[in-house]
Amino acid sequence: MIGDDLLSADAVVIGSPVYVGNMSGKVKTFFDNWGLKFGFQFREGKMRNKVGAAFATGGSISSGKEVTMLTILVSMLSHQMIVIRGASATTGPDSPGIDAKEIAEARDLGKRVAEVAALVKQGSSK
Repeated sequence: MIGDDLLSADAVVIGSPVYVGNMSGKVKTFFDNWGLKFGFQFREGKMRNKVGAAFATGGSISSGKEVTMLTILVSMLSHQMIVIRGASATTGPDSPGIDAKEIAEARDLGKRVAEVAALVKQGSSK
C-alpha cells in the first residue's frame, strides 16, 4: 500500500508537470490522500523529519516550474518534513529535450536527498 511505503521511506521525492502554474491535479490528490486516505493527519506527525524534495517539468523556460516545486514543498512542510530544493526540466514542444545541465541538477538533487536522509537517520538513532 502506498501509505505503508511512505511511512517506511527515509525520503520522498515527488514530481509534477506544470498545470496552470501549479502541481497537477493528480499530484494534489495524492497529497490530499495523505490525510483523507492514508490517515496521515499533519498534527500526528507521521511524516515528521522525513526528507522531501520536488521536481517539475514545464513546457517553456518560464512556465511556472518554480511555483510548482514550491507548492509540492509546502505540502511536505505541512506534514513536518525536512525539504530540499528542487530540480526542473523544460520539456515542451519547442524544447530540444532534457539537456545535460538539467540531468546534472536532477542527479545532484538525488545525491543531496540521500545525503540529508542518511544524516537525519543517523541523528535519530542516537
